[in-house]
Amino acid sequence: MLYPAVEETLYELLEERAEDVRTLQAKQLWESVLAAKANPITTGSRALFLHWSAAATVQLVGDWTFWQPSAPMHRIAGTQLHYIIEEFPEDARLQYKLVVDRVWQLDPANGRIVEEGFGYNNEFWMPRYRDTSCLDIGRIVPAGTIEQRMIESAVLAAHREVFFYTPALEPLPPTMKLLLVHDGHEAIRLGKFPQILDNLHALGLIAPTVACFLSPRDRNIEYAASEAYIHFCVEELLPIITDYYRDRGISVADSAENVAVTGASLGGLLATKTALLYPNSVANVLAQSPSYWWNHGEIFRIPALRQAGSLRVVIQTGTICDARDLALLMARRLRTLGAHVEYREYSQGHTWANWRSTFADGVRLLFPPASEISTL
Repeated sequence: MLYPAVEETLYELLEERAEDVRTLQAKQLWESVLAAKANPITTGSRALFLHWSAAATVQLVGDWTFWQPSAPMHRIAGTQLHYIIEEFPEDARLQYKLVVDRVWQLDPANGRIVEEGFGYNNEFWMPRYRDTSCLDIGRIVPAGTIEQRMIESAVLAAHREVFFYTPALEPLPPTMKLLLVHDGHEAIRLGKFPQILDNLHALGLIAPTVACFLSPRDRNIEYAASEAYIHFCVEELLPIITDYYRDRGISVADSAENVAVTGASLGGLLATKTALLYPNSVANVLAQSPSYWWNHGEIFRIPALRQAGSLRVVIQTGTICDARDLALLMARRLRTLGAHVEYREYSQGHTWANWRSTFADGVRLLFPPASEISTL
């Protein structure tokens, strides 16, 4: 639907004095938006949200409100049509819900629904947003294999579930890159990282890469409050991964330059700290919306920062209620210490939709195909 025409209709409704006419026109406007699943209607940096309800209050909650009900919609007098106009970056991709008389619900006039860690949200794209996720490349490609294994950790004194991803390449190369992926279950289910890796391989956009997905039991402790999980990942898990692929005729983790670790939020903090503590084992980091604020910015004070000079680090952050300030600070700090840093900002929030849509960009920066390396 064309934004100017809808906004003009909205203003005409606000000025219409005949209540029966106003009610009829409001209903017609809402039914057209509902049928088209057009909510919100956007142009430039403006987004017009509409909702039809007899409720006393309707509010928006979303990435830009820190998911707090702080964007009340306005009701057109004598009708059940509520509206609000919001301003966003023209290339934003964001999520939201409605709070109708304190009840959280999806927007019936928006057919774009995405799953997040805490349920389902509506999503919208502003006019200049372009999807570079490589999640949908217009064709079906061979899917890699994912094998689930239970391993026993002496460091953690517990069994842990891991998933080994191997791309569908024929023949399998004798040497591949290795990507360690934190929050493994969610990275597979919500991030859809294996499908993205499949498509990147099919398009020849990355070097041949295997991945190991692993999940925590207590993120706050294992990802941020203790170094035991890092020791487990490098000292116990890496040798297990190496043996797993050696049995299949593939050499991985033969040098730190061929190993990357990635994570989002607290996982991004964990990924960064892992490479700082073990630069001779893991030389590449993809940190998505990293929680560098943890424990009053402790990571900025650890002695291991002195070991950053050999690292290649990709830091990605959303600019809307995400990790921008400290992510940028860390990028600058690592550069001064000699690390090769690629810093990227996106007009998105702190969501798996953000990390899913930017994952391909990060992996391509860390593990470009040989053809791209030869032209540098």
